[in-house]
Amino acid sequence: MQEEKRVVKVLVPGAKGQLGSRLVEFGAQRGGFQVVGLDQTELDITDPTSILEALSQHAPDVVINGAAYTAVDLAESEPERAFDINGKGVKHLAEACSQNGVSLIHVSTDYVFGEVERVPLSPSEPTGPLGVYGASKLEGEEAFMASGVQGAVVRVAWLYDARGSNFLTTMLRLANQHGRLKVVNDQHGVPTSAPALAEALLDMAERRQDMPQGIRHYAHAGHTTWHGFASAIVGHAGLDVPVEAVTSDAFPTAATRPAWSVLDGAPLHQEMGWTLETWQNALAACWELRQEG
Repeated sequence: MQEEKRVVKVLVPGAKGQLGSRLVEFGAQRGGFQVVGLDQTELDITDPTSILEALSQHAPDVVINGAAYTAVDLAESEPERAFDINGKGVKHLAEACSQNGVSLIHVSTDYVFGEVERVPLSPSEPTGPLGVYGASKLEGEEAFMASGVQGAVVRVAWLYDARGSNFLTTMLRLANQHGRLKVVNDQHGVPTSAPALAEALLDMAERRQDMPQGIRHYAHAGHTTWHGFASAIVGHAGLDVPVEAVTSDAFPTAATRPAWSVLDGAPLHQEMGWTLETWQNALAACWELRQEG
């Protein structure tokens, strides 16, 4: 008689966030998973005691960290908070997981890069963050790698969803409010579907300690600009709204964004045996969730 497959116990800090909420939702839908999501009041990654208590109580096989400071511009005026969460918080989490034999998947960002060659970026590309947010996320990556924890840092870019507050929902709101959009056309990246990423991270968690180790990039195929992304969103919505291309100078921000942060997602897809879909197809699939929801 074949041995029954053991349930994968997953703990998700930051469970109310864009990615965390999808991890909890999809984990509940998939067989073979027991996913527990905790918000910041239940698991504060800046507090080592809080982490140890959660690990003791829930005894996960894998932690997928959805907790992060993500206010890119605000980070410039409150760097201490950004580094507390994205740097020290990840250090505490990684060290606790390492000490307790728990695998960890930590989500990082394309903003760890600065001025780079305009080719799809591999994890080995030299980092050089242009702002506090990127620097705080890089500190978290370095703490993860120094901790000896089993698991992966997964860098992603331009994360969006059909719900919540993100670029997709913001463009729809502004298009409906103003009847036209102005969007920058000189920053290049890969829009990444939060639902697709959540499914991918659960696939990795299912492998437990046999998941890919170290720093990886998750991205769909192809790339675009924010203007190209906005135009695709407007197209899916069926809105007759002009989308004007402008330079970044038209929208001064506190934090400098990288002009090129196109992550190469092909190697991780190949490693995991996933089909590499285009960002356009991923957007269409995410849009279907919006229609269903």
